[in-house]
Amino acid sequence: MEKRSCPRMVLNQIVEFECVDTVLGPPAEIRATGIGRDISDAGVSLLTNCLLHRGEVLTVHVPVEAEATRSVLSEVKWIQPTRHGIRVGLKFIA
Repeated sequence: MEKRSCPRMVLNQIVEFECVDTVLGPPAEIRATGIGRDISDAGVSLLTNCLLHRGEVLTVHVPVEAEATRSVLSEVKWIQPTRHGIRVGLKFIA
């Protein structure tokens, strides 16, 4: 049974992000990238090598056109280690 409330589309593009608020104290200057896997109106999932924690708030720079991005605040909702890195699910919060 599908738990998602919004349909997802394949993204398969490089996504940049930075940490705004952490659950472990003040955020470090984390700027990193990942490969966007899928996206919906509610959030995005990506594959990264950056160690993130559930509850952290990120500014995610989502590609919307050939040379344009949209910056969106997102919360880390889930983390899943894979053999290719760490897959994370991000919920858009603003």
